[in-house]
Amino acid sequence: MATELKGAVGQSCRGGRMGEGEKIIAVVGDVHGRWEELVAQLEIACSFLGAGERLDAVLQIGDAEATVDEGQLAEVHAKPDRHRLGDFHRVVAGEIVLPAPLYFIGGNHEPWRSLDRNGGIVRGGAPIAENVHFLGRSGVVDVAGMTVAFFSGIRRPSGPVLQTAAERDALSSVREHGFYVQDEVDELMRVESADILLTHDWPSGSGFVHKTELVGDEAVARVLQRLRPLASFHGHLHRREDFVVDGIPVFARGCWGQGVPEWVSLFRVDLGAGSVTPFPHIR
Repeated sequence: MATELKGAVGQSCRGGRMGEGEKIIAVVGDVHGRWEELVAQLEIACSFLGAGERLDAVLQIGDAEATVDEGQLAEVHAKPDRHRLGDFHRVVAGEIVLPAPLYFIGGNHEPWRSLDRNGGIVRGGAPIAENVHFLGRSGVVDVAGMTVAFFSGIRRPSGPVLQTAAERDALSSVREHGFYVQDEVDELMRVESADILLTHDWPSGSGFVHKTELVGDEAVARVLQRLRPLASFHGHLHRREDFVVDGIPVFARGCWGQGVPEWVSLFRVDLGAGSVTPFPHIR
């Protein structure tokens, strides 16, 4: 199966050069350790590429669960019925092959001790597997010629937001490691602009009600309004939703098992025109 995926996906996702300043990206919602399914869905998504088009990068928006073994699984916070070792070890072994470089932020269900030791691209961390790169806790990086701003994790649901990473690291609770700290938000508030913003949780302003409350994080909304990217991308709620906050296109994506384009979607980024356009995914 892995050999078939490697060949088919590689052929469907690579092509000739496109116009300068134009990029095609895939945006992926919550993987939760289903990497073979991710590659299969990327293959389907890439079938919508036109002649001479290719996939430049895959952006994943948290809860990737790039968990290699039982030791790392112990670092992941999850309910007992969802606490499982996925197939990322097969990516590390080269049995599952990504069709383009994948860059991911962390969600609230990750092997956080291991990811923090790596530090992510923003701290000089090495790829954690071939074509798989952790971006880090917070920062701005270049991805395929695009300026990508990001911060990982979600807001601490009870009690004050911790101020520093050192405070978070000192806590023994695995769950606490999936929450961002104020320093990470402040770091992005000092940035002038970015082409793309990635966070795990949604910004406030969607109007979507989950159970009895409007969803979204005010801190994410403040960063979004500060950076004014061409578009922002978010996961966490396992729901696809496209909306606008203060004139900025916002795209939330679902989770594994929801298919194309609910979970895996293609977008055309035109840096020259200053636009991000979703593929219609209709033949």
